[in-house]
Amino acid sequence: MALFAAATATLVPASVAWAHGDHDARPLARELEAGPHTISLWQVYPDAGDAMTPYLIVMFDGAPARPAADVSVAVNGQSMQVRPSTTTATGWETTEGVAEGDTVAVAISEGGQTWKLETVVVPPPPTSLIPMQELMYVSIFLTIGTAWWVVGRTARAWRRPVFKPS
Repeated sequence: MALFAAATATLVPASVAWAHGDHDARPLARELEAGPHTISLWQVYPDAGDAMTPYLIVMFDGAPARPAADVSVAVNGQSMQVRPSTTTATGWETTEGVAEGDTVAVAISEGGQTWKLETVVVPPPPTSLIPMQELMYVSIFLTIGTAWWVVGRTARAWRRPVFKPS
């Protein structure tokens, strides 16, 4: 019965995430002031998984709905297309990814006023506390050592005669 439940769980598609946060996105900058708005910048991989670099989401923090403001984003001095976010009710997202080391400039326009946020350089992703590369090498060497031991024991068993004539 448990095997059937496990097989069924692998066949059922995972549900789509409808909101981003610290669990699936990485904050680049928080609590940036743009006139009456508080803005945060997030880096997140698209839900479709069709991009190699994560998208940028410009999120209006504390707003009940997306404000009627225009958002423009420039990455490394080049303008980037921005659209309302499909996964965040108060955000705008880029249609292309931003990579480590890119310089991001965001401007918010509402009515006749324009506010430019301070530029943000995309930092490298956080490193893991577990040394994954070293753990991988250790597991490879342990596997090779175990295989060598098994081959040696098997060869010794096959060399020994099963029946000793007297």
